[in-house]
Amino acid sequence: MPAQLEPFLDSASARAELVPFLMAHFQGEGACSEQKWHQRLVFWWDENPFASAHASRGWVLRDEGKIVGYLGVIPTFYENPQGKPVPALIATSWAVADEYRHAALPMGMMFHRQGRETVVVDTTPSPEVQQLLARWGWAARTGMKRRLIPRGWLGRLLAVVADAVPAPLPAGMEIITDVRRISAVHPARPRRQLQKHITPDYLRWYMTSPMREHLFIGAVDESGMLSSYLIVAPKKLRGLPNWYVKDWFTVRENDAELQALVGWLMKNSPADKGHQWPLISLPTFLPDDPWYGLPILYSRDESLCHCHWLP
Repeated sequence: MPAQLEPFLDSASARAELVPFLMAHFQGEGACSEQKWHQRLVFWWDENPFASAHASRGWVLRDEGKIVGYLGVIPTFYENPQGKPVPALIATSWAVADEYRHAALPMGMMFHRQGRETVVVDTTPSPEVQQLLARWGWAARTGMKRRLIPRGWLGRLLAVVADAVPAPLPAGMEIITDVRRISAVHPARPRRQLQKHITPDYLRWYMTSPMREHLFIGAVDESGMLSSYLIVAPKKLRGLPNWYVKDWFTVRENDAELQALVGWLMKNSPADKGHQWPLISLPTFLPDDPWYGLPILYSRDESLCHCHWLP
């Protein structure tokens, strides 16, 4: 009898069965202890403020009752150009035992079929999966430019020489590093395309990821209403520690507020550590370039893969 594909029905016992499979099939950079895997599942499905966006938690492949494959999903919300939240699923932790690789395609099809009614996203597909998604007609962003900005005295010098000193925030605005100070997210944001649905609860949840350290730099008004932010992580570039920008967001029609946050980071650290780190690493998805006009020290092209399918 061939292996059977079925929905993953979440429960304490189902997680206890799934975790050993995930531990065995994610090694190297993705390796986690049993405790860490359980923390990740709690983060995805219990603590996630958008967990109700969709009922699915993924699919398991079984052979004689034993798990031999898994494709997980994390529910979330995006916003359409009219500002309405729409449900979405983000793929995660797709693994199939070697002897069952032929069954990977049906698992991918199950995820793809959710796109009939739901936005579906895969941000880290393998080259094989990228080719598969391309055949199915998914949209993909595969290239970006990485910009490096120096901090400290070198950053100040370059900014003056290049006439690229970031302007400070206007009066009435404040830079914060504690997401608990956010009272609301400013509703007046550009509606040019599908974008992430940002709420204070979402940001507080995202910052508690059990897999990596995230630090927050945001611009708020006197009432605590958020209008722009950077989420950064400590990372090394050829041995040099730097503040690596993971995500950014603004409701403004221009990039002045985002650049003011970068200017703050050139002089300050969002944590007790990092005051002497020499670099800020900024991603740019061209042709959008929120960092244009900043004192760029170095640029390079990088490859990534962010795939999505819209209903």
